[in-house]
Amino acid sequence: MDSSQPDGQEYARSNPDTPPGTSFALFEAPAFFPDSLTGTRIPQFEHRALYGQSDSGETEFAIVRTGAYVQYGFGGFIYQRNGGVVLPEEGQATYAGDYAAIRDFDGRGGLEYATGDARLDIDFSGFRGNCNSPECDNAVRGRISGRRIFDTDGNDISNQYVTAINEEYGGNQIGLPNIVFRIGPGVADINGEVTGEAFSTVSANEGQAFEVYEEGRYYAILSGNHAANPGGEIVGVVVVENPDPRVEGIMVRETGGFIVVRD
Repeated sequence: MDSSQPDGQEYARSNPDTPPGTSFALFEAPAFFPDSLTGTRIPQFEHRALYGQSDSGETEFAIVRTGAYVQYGFGGFIYQRNGGVVLPEEGQATYAGDYAAIRDFDGRGGLEYATGDARLDIDFSGFRGNCNSPECDNAVRGRISGRRIFDTDGNDISNQYVTAINEEYGGNQIGLPNIVFRIGPGVADINGEVTGEAFSTVSANEGQAFEVYEEGRYYAILSGNHAANPGGEIVGVVVVENPDPRVEGIMVRETGGFIVVRD
């Protein structure tokens, strides 16, 4: 009933089959499985998968989550490069691309989707010496902006969510908060692997103060030749959690993937 298929039945494209405004793909597990003797259809638990691949095919990610449990259910994510990486010893670069996510809950079932714009800025001087030099303090800066939230039918529910944030915090948040990567040492290495803390803030007290809203981590890896034009690409995953402002006692976890190229 957890949608594991002995004969290897594949996930099928969902409806909608892409997160709005992105080129990534959404899949869902089979909704039913036949009784082995009678053929009676047995309902299966809800599982959704999000898959992204770059135009070059050098990078890709996959995220699987389920909305079938009151607590966080089974799932996970992977991201990878399908080749090597060349990094310059100095200089800076900026990368941009799409972001999409699956949102699941602790305290209720169901799933949501999210989308946004991803941007990463890199100071390659900080990668030298396995990122132990002073430049490592600002080696990587990242931001997920322009975020929207959708139900699994593709309906945009962002405004309701923002209204709930403002009611909870007494602020005047206009849109969903940006997810940013915490800047600091030790986030990157000479193999092009990057990981660190991610968070967002919301306005409170009529916009006079900011409070941390979402917290979690990001994971990324560089691929291709970043010392030559067009300059390589980056794939990564962000996982953040926060109390759901719409329902007291519910936690929401957003697991998103991004692919960015030299901008």
